[in-house]
Amino acid sequence: MNTQKPKILVLGATGKVGGTVAQLLAESGDVKVIAGVRSPEKAQYLKEQGIEVRHLDLDRQDTLKSALEGIDRALLLTGYTVDMLKQSKAFLDTAKETGVQHIVHIGASGAPTNEVAHWGWHQYIEKYIESLGFSYTHLRPEAFMKNLTDFGWLNEGIVTNYIGDARWSWVDSDDLALVTAETLLHQDKHAGKIYPLGYDTATMSEVAEILTDVIGKPYKVETHSPDKFLENMLKFGAEPAYIHCVYTQFKLNIADRIPNADATFNNFEAITGRKPTSWREFVEKNHQTLKY
Repeated sequence: MNTQKPKILVLGATGKVGGTVAQLLAESGDVKVIAGVRSPEKAQYLKEQGIEVRHLDLDRQDTLKSALEGIDRALLLTGYTVDMLKQSKAFLDTAKETGVQHIVHIGASGAPTNEVAHWGWHQYIEKYIESLGFSYTHLRPEAFMKNLTDFGWLNEGIVTNYIGDARWSWVDSDDLALVTAETLLHQDKHAGKIYPLGYDTATMSEVAEILTDVIGKPYKVETHSPDKFLENMLKFGAEPAYIHCVYTQFKLNIADRIPNADATFNNFEAITGRKPTSWREFVEKNHQTLKY
């Protein structure tokens, strides 16, 4: 009887979502976790969690085969550039060649619009996964609550707003990581599924109100045009093709031209066994990071 644990390769294991996924998988004790990282020398701390580290650089196809050798399941997530298309194709072609069975892909919103290009890029990747005959689970997170700090939208009690009065559907990145881990651990249960992930709604003004109420200090909103967002992001070195996609999304949000931008979904408890994080709970949990 073969009792060997399934081997799961996690991309982005030195980042927020990928790192949490790798930790959750390792803590389960049911699988062997392998982290595919660009700089193994910077990921030695993962070994202390019982995680094997392999060199994998999505921009260097010569690193893919050795990283994917012997892998049963893999998490595919890519960076914020148009290169996600060629990177994903190379990764998936190699995964098929090396015998990977199940792919969990972290994509983007599935809102019915063709104008936000990077959402479409992810849908192309989804279809390519299916065309190669993998068992798969497609994850489609909506806006991340953590964008508030990761994108620099929160500074000294000021919430920067580029979407006017638009109401978004939001998800905590920790909740995304938990769903991702579950779908990698329980391949058969989640095979062939597409899970949209968005569980609380709020405008940026409402986010500021929640911050004020929970933290007990005033948070104000400063509204700017998407053009200012584009200018700032390009100045900071964001990849132009990708950031123009986000810019387009913001303009469509303001014009109320993205159907179901505030849609929420009821799949989280069935997948994870607990309730998703609300905005209020997110602020309570991250009080130290969000306060000023």
